[in-house]
Amino acid sequence: MYLDHYGLSCNPFQLAPDVTFFFASRGHRRGLATITYGLSKREGFVVVTGHVGAGKTLLIETMLAREPADDTVHVTINTTQLEADNLLELIALELGLDLPRASKAVMLRELGALFRRLWDQGQRVLLIVDEVQNLPPAALEELRMLSNFQVGAVQLVQMLLVGQPEFRVRLAEPQCEQIRQRVTATYHLTPLSAGEVPVYIEHRLDNAGWPKGKPLFSEEACRLIFQETGGVPRAINRLCDRTLLYGYLEGLTQIGAGAVEAVLADMREENLAFTGTPVETTGLSGAAQPRGEPLASNRRAKLDMEGASRRSPFRSDPPGGADHRHEPAYGADDGAALVVEPAPQAAFVAPAQPMITCDDHLALVSMVTELRDEVERHKVKLRRIMDLVAEGERLGRWPR
Repeated sequence: MYLDHYGLSCNPFQLAPDVTFFFASRGHRRGLATITYGLSKREGFVVVTGHVGAGKTLLIETMLAREPADDTVHVTINTTQLEADNLLELIALELGLDLPRASKAVMLRELGALFRRLWDQGQRVLLIVDEVQNLPPAALEELRMLSNFQVGAVQLVQMLLVGQPEFRVRLAEPQCEQIRQRVTATYHLTPLSAGEVPVYIEHRLDNAGWPKGKPLFSEEACRLIFQETGGVPRAINRLCDRTLLYGYLEGLTQIGAGAVEAVLADMREENLAFTGTPVETTGLSGAAQPRGEPLASNRRAKLDMEGASRRSPFRSDPPGGADHRHEPAYGADDGAALVVEPAPQAAFVAPAQPMITCDDHLALVSMVTELRDEVERHKVKLRRIMDLVAEGERLGRWPR
């Protein structure tokens, strides 16, 4: 609706992931490097976590677009609220195997045979599981079993597990010890910083046809957007899209803080009408989480990348650090064998930090991180209030 008004060729703030709009923030650059390293090992699990709307899906799609591998068959599972047998059946269907009403044993046999055929053709399987935090324990165990298919010392299936922060907490639990030992790389994607938000907005606009070097959103508008979204890209996109629509309806050619404030007021009224409760628009607030998800669990799971590895359950070795060798698979000469227990692997965490495995300490550090983030957001709000007070006094609107 507003594209012609601003001279744009496409919607700069669409919610659907599009690699054309990928923004290489500090966190996203580090994430790409970590994932690329983990996948280069061609074994085990690579784990990527981040809050809702942090850009995990776009990060993975960008990685696949930039690192095309003719020797890899990619399979993506987006529906993860499945029981173990249903998960195996879905994986089989995605790989072109139609096994209606097959038993678990038959599915595993057919999948193993397919993995071997692909290997004979010079290909391997990369299984990408999105929203992995929704998988029940039995389904997660099936993924571990699939990772056991090997020919000799070569693993035929590698897995990229993508999910929300609570999955990291889940991995720290004792029952996930065997999976945790097979994680070769892990990364937590954090929101954009205050300095990155205006650059992100400009980047999206540039890719949609806005003239370079001509800011559409004022500095004050960008500061307010960061304050209200917490730097979460999806929340930024939603707020900016609504603000551009407001600017079009009001005939604006520049977007200032006043336009953003007007849109925020409308959004709060809408939330109140829909839910009966005023809802903050801050991207990392409890109200911004999916409905029905307890805030307490979010507090426990709220980990940021800079401190995540300090409380990570994963051991850390820099790339090229440890030399991990595996025993040959039983029956390797006969084809793909299901290895009972491969040798444990140390996981590379970026950046490497000391390992802490105590669950209680993990929860405490997570809550401290949340409180620190909340303090920073309140500091931004306080500076905004002080600026308004100073401006009011300068204009003589308030008595001194």
